[in-house]
Amino acid sequence: MPWASPGATVYEVDVPAGYKLLQVTASQTGQFTLYVRHGDAPAVPSAVDCTASSTTLPAVCAIPNPLPGKAYVMVEGVSNDFTCNLRVDVLTK
Repeated sequence: MPWASPGATVYEVDVPAGYKLLQVTASQTGQFTLYVRHGDAPAVPSAVDCTASSTTLPAVCAIPNPLPGKAYVMVEGVSNDFTCNLRVDVLTK
């Protein structure tokens, strides 16, 4: 299992070759931080490709020209009571 801090959930995403944008969008109730990293689960705070927080909604991590392979999305709750809806798009344009 990929590394995750307590109170965090990690999701694995397949990124095909040749795509122009990996975009992860999160909306929520409560406070959370969103992290995205290619190749391995995010290791906060030093090894992340993108981070966004619930202070700006929706929270969006956009990675242009993502490398093909596995990307990992981690949602870490700041408050004990939060829900989060994730949308992951891998776009050709």
